[in-house]
Amino acid sequence: MAKRRISLTHRKQRSVLTDMLPFEVPPTFSNRGFYRFLRNNCIEIENGQLCWICDTDDLDQTMRVLFGIDPDPKTVVATKIVTEWGKQKTRRSVPLKKCQMDTVPYNFRVAHNLDGRTLSVVHPRNQVDVASFYATHSALILNHTSVSEFSIRRPVSVSRYVYFKDKLHEERKDTVAGVEEEGREYEQLGSYFVYRKYRNIHRFFESYKYHRSEKKYDAMVQLDVSKCFDSIYTHSLPWAVLGKDQTKFSLDKSKSTFGGKFDALMQNLNHKETNGIVIGPEFSRVFAEIILQSVDVELLTKLAERENLTHKVDYEIFRYVDDFFIFYNDESTQLKIFDTLQEVLKSKKLSINTAKIKHYQKPIITEITIAKERISTILNEEVDPVREEILQADPSMPPKQNLVCAINANRLIIRYKSAIKEAGVTYGDLLNYTFAIAENKIEKLFSAYVASDNSDGDQKRLSNALLAIMEFAFFAYSASPKVNHTIRLCRMIATSVDFLHAQRLPYELKHLLFKYIHDNVLQQIEKNTMGVHREVESLYLLISLSQIGREYWLPLSVLLRHFLIKEEKDTGDYVRAAAGFMSHFSITILLSYIKDKIRYAKLKAFVEAHIIAKLEYKKAYCSGDTESLIMLLDLVLCPYISTATKSAIGQIFGLDAAGLSSVQSSNDYWFTAWGDKFDLGRELDAKRSREVY
Repeated sequence: MAKRRISLTHRKQRSVLTDMLPFEVPPTFSNRGFYRFLRNNCIEIENGQLCWICDTDDLDQTMRVLFGIDPDPKTVVATKIVTEWGKQKTRRSVPLKKCQMDTVPYNFRVAHNLDGRTLSVVHPRNQVDVASFYATHSALILNHTSVSEFSIRRPVSVSRYVYFKDKLHEERKDTVAGVEEEGREYEQLGSYFVYRKYRNIHRFFESYKYHRSEKKYDAMVQLDVSKCFDSIYTHSLPWAVLGKDQTKFSLDKSKSTFGGKFDALMQNLNHKETNGIVIGPEFSRVFAEIILQSVDVELLTKLAERENLTHKVDYEIFRYVDDFFIFYNDESTQLKIFDTLQEVLKSKKLSINTAKIKHYQKPIITEITIAKERISTILNEEVDPVREEILQADPSMPPKQNLVCAINANRLIIRYKSAIKEAGVTYGDLLNYTFAIAENKIEKLFSAYVASDNSDGDQKRLSNALLAIMEFAFFAYSASPKVNHTIRLCRMIATSVDFLHAQRLPYELKHLLFKYIHDNVLQQIEKNTMGVHREVESLYLLISLSQIGREYWLPLSVLLRHFLIKEEKDTGDYVRAAAGFMSHFSITILLSYIKDKIRYAKLKAFVEAHIIAKLEYKKAYCSGDTESLIMLLDLVLCPYISTATKSAIGQIFGLDAAGLSSVQSSNDYWFTAWGDKFDLGRELDAKRSREVY
């Protein structure tokens, strides 16, 4: 499939689409609706003012809630008539200092190693602030991320084009390139900045630079910074840019500098925390990169001046985010580099993770590279869909075009397990790579089927091949059910379901696959109840299951058990079976799944009461709490909950009927796409990594 290139402009709000949310948020959740609201109303932060365009005061109530504008009657919304593109418009504004910018992020947990990882969605008002900072300081960001010789993943320019390669954009050939403000493609960008040279660490392992270093040096040590994002001290960014002594000597003056502003920004969106930064958004990686580049420069200087070691002569270092790859010949060189790096990191309140240090001697090849080569061979041998010509007895008849793709799932699984075991890696290390190949094989299977005669035999062979691939995929997934793996699995499911529907396969053949998917998703959901590390993964599977038809609706008992809800024996009422409240993600996905189905009516009534109880609990600080505000914006537009519940939600935020109507009429959806605004295939396509140049 050919790539399509779309030109971009540099609208201030653009980074809201690309750099603000963690990749792992559920498929129903995105910034697209919020971005449209910002774009349509020209909302931006400029010269210490929050500004928007509106000829009336219709948006004022929404803006007050969204940005926490001081409710004091003395806080007046200033108006000014401006001319843009030959049209007169009313520009409304309030001083930014009248907005509550110190907020609490919405944190959620995902599976990662043994103890999981906390990711963050930052408050919408802070996202606008970050976008403004990006637009104003992009040149300085690029300058401060270009000082290191070691970094192999860093921003090098602002993106001017985005390349698409997926079914969604292949089908939209009529879209005019270059008008990204109106085109839907614009809403599925990869990143605000262009990154060089490696967007994926495994590309580095297969690169000329890596092979050249292996020829030149005898050994390599791999190490990383211990809990880098959790440990970063935000004040170390001004230290990195201005120098530690200079910053401390002129503390007040440093606050007005690039480093001081970025520091304050990161504190505001994380409830004024200086120890640790939020994990997930791309802007956090940019923040960390500036600090780590200063580590690189200081390390390079100290090794040259104190140890008489020359980079690319005595050693060579590559750093990918917080992972260091150090090539060397003499063991004494490696020890000097290690000690000096420890010293430099300590000055930034960071340290090396000594438990994850890996040493390699020639041949310098990682276990993952060995496993990838073996897995690629196995999958290419075991899964090889082709169209085969069969000559007929009558020479005047055209040859038959048969689909050929016989897959022995058991043999494939055994060979795969052997490769993992012999290479000494885990399933999680290779599952992204494995699923990427599997997705490619499914695409080839579809192409071969379309080119065949589509006979009864071809249909059966297609169905059997898909079943075998899914059997292998679910086996591999069960060993490492992380969010990124879940997204790939759901994409394979959605692609297969859509294709079988489009090709009008017989009911019995389609539903062999659908039932297999249902049974395996059900198994995963029952195995992983709604715990702290398995929430988002299960939500992806649940919303994916909802796409295969009413025959596969889950029993009420399964939903209750999974979402930790139980029925009281005496009263028959539903209550939480665990402490605390359901998260926004769980609430919205559950509502998206049960919709208005009669069989789930009692469960929906419980969820509505649960929403009000949760927001009442947070009422004292709901304006500055990211999850609470997002719940307000999403739920007052939810088509599945009652008007009374929406009114109660509005009242918690101090909105009367007119105020609630203002919020509801300001946007068609904010973060959660409800009903026909949600397209699972489109959302999964949007998760594909996109190359921006």
